[in-house]
Amino acid sequence: MQTRWSVALLPAVVLAVASHNAAAAAPTLERSFWLHAALAPLAQKGYWGPNYPASAAPTDSEIQNAARLLTGPPAANRLYLVYHHEISIAEALRVWTAWRQACPAAVQLVPALVLRMYDSERSAVFTPDELQTLVAFCQRTLGADQLAIYDVYARRDQGPALPYLAAHYPHGLIRLGLQPDEQLQPPFVAAVQDTWSGLCHGKTNADWQAPGFGAQTLQRWVQSRNPEHARITWDLIAVAWDYAATARGAYPGYDDAAKNQPLPAGRNRLAVDEILQTSAAGTLGGFSSDLLILQANSQDPAHDGRAESFYEMLKRGTPYHGYYAGPFGEISTIFQHLRAAPPAAPGVTPNE
Repeated sequence: MQTRWSVALLPAVVLAVASHNAAAAAPTLERSFWLHAALAPLAQKGYWGPNYPASAAPTDSEIQNAARLLTGPPAANRLYLVYHHEISIAEALRVWTAWRQACPAAVQLVPALVLRMYDSERSAVFTPDELQTLVAFCQRTLGADQLAIYDVYARRDQGPALPYLAAHYPHGLIRLGLQPDEQLQPPFVAAVQDTWSGLCHGKTNADWQAPGFGAQTLQRWVQSRNPEHARITWDLIAVAWDYAATARGAYPGYDDAAKNQPLPAGRNRLAVDEILQTSAAGTLGGFSSDLLILQANSQDPAHDGRAESFYEMLKRGTPYHGYYAGPFGEISTIFQHLRAAPPAAPGVTPNE
């Protein structure tokens, strides 16, 4: 049965979380980021095709800087570390190990694999032997009892790699980048859902809340997930589309990194409020944010440029103050309030 709460915006979001937790079967809310484990500013190999040059792997100190910036003030309690062969297998194992050593023990690390490239052949990213090596390492060395499969397209055939991974993670495969019209199906047990078009739709927050705009779309998406009884984590947005092309912020018909703008101030807070009100008890996994997209747009010369892009700031240990700093800071503040939400009922575990 769907349950609604009347809540105010942050900082009263803490009260909304407590109300939701009181009714939820699994009350600890995820506060996560998705990002390349390698922090590569331009990670193309294994994503757009097999023949791109490999990326440079980060140093352990760069990973330590990034871990501090993501799990410190932004208060993340989970990181999805995406890998698609942009660095070698050996380097990937070293990098994942460095992330584990750099992050607090309470922060869950979830390796996230891309299984199909986005070239015309939909090439497989990993060979069977490589998958076997990755799974053995993730389970035995990292102690990762969950694995994520990243794909921004709906219902793509993932090939023989998916049943292999499902057999090794029978209770832990997560669909990272679930699309709004895509049903969550086995072998996936939980998902992080893409919300880009719903959160972007509306130049002002008044537009977003108007009939036919983004708030209604987001509400409909959450309602459609409630009967699935799966834990859904919802993506919060730093990068919006180009608002200069339309009067009230409708989709302009393109996604252009040189023109994409920051999400309007307060939009993520409104979205959190809507999701908390609309989610059925036990279905809300928490909130996440896609840093791959933030990096891809930040590095454009029209915005921060490669040298000052988001990943480069993370590696230097410097807080990001670039073109998309406003909404990223808002997401961090939301995560801080989620972390501060107290237990609301007997047996509720505080958010670590």
